[in-house]
Amino acid sequence: MSEPVSPLPVMPLVSVIFPGDTFPEGIGEALEEVFGEAVLESARYPFDLSDYYEAEMGCDLGRVWLGFRRLSDPSLLPSWKLACREIEKESSREGGNRTINVDPGYMDFGKLVLASFKEAPDKIYVGSGVWAHVCLRYGHGGFTAPSHSFPDFRDGRFLEFMLRARSTYKRLLHSR
Repeated sequence: MSEPVSPLPVMPLVSVIFPGDTFPEGIGEALEEVFGEAVLESARYPFDLSDYYEAEMGCDLGRVWLGFRRLSDPSLLPSWKLACREIEKESSREGGNRTINVDPGYMDFGKLVLASFKEAPDKIYVGSGVWAHVCLRYGHGGFTAPSHSFPDFRDGRFLEFMLRARSTYKRLLHSR
């Protein structure tokens, strides 16, 4: 008979989608208040395969990934999503339109998981109105995106950064 086991701690990763070329002022600091020190920051990737956020946030959107040093229990994912929603609210325009989209998640050895407030057949409910979405899976030396993942995950643009994030996670886990 199997017994419950505690998961390994995970590395928090956060996606920030924003208009323009410059990472929004104060957002990195706000995220560090939630997650601790950032140890990784990706280049800006164009958010150009979907117009999902255009009506609310405008055109010329980009995405930056941040990874954090403090490894944590993956069961914190719902509280991370709620905290990131507050960061979005604080930076919203008058009338409530967001200027940023902040999606927290985590990396472990086998996957990248992002939190969502939207239910879907491929997402798992984890509490507090939050669903977990496996966006990338690791195997055979690299990441692949499941068919249900977002277009910019499927086209491979993040794969080099995610390998660097996984390597950083491995280093942080072994230095504990």
